[in-house]
Amino acid sequence: MSAVFSIHFDGPIVTEHKVSLRVMSKTYEHMQRAIDRAYLDTKYGGVWKHARLKKEDYSETEFLAEYPREGGIILDGVKAGAEAILDKINSAISAPFEKAIQQGVEEHASIIEQLPQRREYAHARRGELTTYQDMVDRPDGKVVRAYSDRSIVKEIDQIASMVKSDDLEGSYVELQLTGSRAHPVYTFDAARARRFHELVSRRDLGEPVLIRGKIRLLDQGNRYSPKKAKILNLDSNREVTLHLGSEEDFYRLHPYHTAQQVLLFASPVIEFGAYDPNGGDMYFVDVAE
Repeated sequence: MSAVFSIHFDGPIVTEHKVSLRVMSKTYEHMQRAIDRAYLDTKYGGVWKHARLKKEDYSETEFLAEYPREGGIILDGVKAGAEAILDKINSAISAPFEKAIQQGVEEHASIIEQLPQRREYAHARRGELTTYQDMVDRPDGKVVRAYSDRSIVKEIDQIASMVKSDDLEGSYVELQLTGSRAHPVYTFDAARARRFHELVSRRDLGEPVLIRGKIRLLDQGNRYSPKKAKILNLDSNREVTLHLGSEEDFYRLHPYHTAQQVLLFASPVIEFGAYDPNGGDMYFVDVAE
């Protein structure tokens, strides 16, 4: 039995049953990345940040591209024995897609708007806070599990986003996955693609934790790059990216940039309900010294 995916573009994005090289290359690129992430999840039971295939994994994820079919244009990929991969992709995108077909997306506070509440919480409950190492040793299973789904849906989001442009109004893309069975067709027009993107790119601050760290890098940023730091967790010897919300935060952290260690409040950056405790980004809340 073969696993098959079909991606169907139609509307102004298509000209005489053809799409631009950019559209075609991005479609195959992001679909391959989704396949790779889904394979890693089925093999290891989860996906971690910066996960990469090993040499022996490539043969397991090599789908063959079929000749494009007319009907707008339909791009197919097929591989024998890869049903579990496409089943996993389907399970990852089904829930956010169902939300995206609804008329609205629930509004939520931005990271910056959430920060004062996290700062107040950290100082008020300092004695009750978990440590970063505790979070690594005893992660929230639901949040970690969601990280695998997030790594897949962000690739599908890139495919859906190609029909969002106002210049391509009336275009749509359909994704059909056939793994152990034929899954429902996912159809994205511009409005649905925008809602899907809002859902899967949502970022929230988790509850603050205590990090005993050493600042490796402190970057004030510029108009193109946000302020951030690289912090070595002295308990686990893991380096994490620590995002800074303002210039004030940069100067609050700056006196400690040459210290052998500094105790910090920081919140995990949770994206689409997901976080990788072994390498996920953190957000600076305050100095805990």
